[in-house]
Amino acid sequence: MTLETRDRAIVAMLAAFTVFNLTLDLALVVNAGHLGERRNGDWASALWDLYAGADRLWIVAPWSRAQEAINVFWTTGLNVWLIWAIVTRRAYRHVLQLALGAYISYSVILYWLAGHLSGYEGMRSRTVYAFILFYGTALPWLAAHLYITYDSAVAITRRFANAAARPGR
Repeated sequence: MTLETRDRAIVAMLAAFTVFNLTLDLALVVNAGHLGERRNGDWASALWDLYAGADRLWIVAPWSRAQEAINVFWTTGLNVWLIWAIVTRRAYRHVLQLALGAYISYSVILYWLAGHLSGYEGMRSRTVYAFILFYGTALPWLAAHLYITYDSAVAITRRFANAAARPGR
């Protein structure tokens, strides 16, 4: 059984986000309390320390640590479940995909809005580089999840349109 190109792309994106969740996000959840001390200790801590220039509050705030814990333990499971649903062509695939895409898109937009409304209080300095880090690192999540939301919205709409067009309805 072969997957369509769009489904292979969605599976690849979900797999990449799952790897990120189980590596960098897990490192943040486990080490958030002492991440600054570990910056020379491992690659994940060094990368989070680099990102702290754009939003140091994300690294230390309990709210963001809780959100990352949700990403590691809940979203990773949803990613794997959706990959399985796509590969095995489950009927509920687009409902799950729509929900996951909407919730992650909302999460990214909320994160950006919170940063903006706070005056970017987590940035060490408001430089072009810091803004590129702040917006650019989350952009792949937003773009990918808006795409999978759109993909499922189109599929669900077509299914309803086809069902409504059948004789006897």
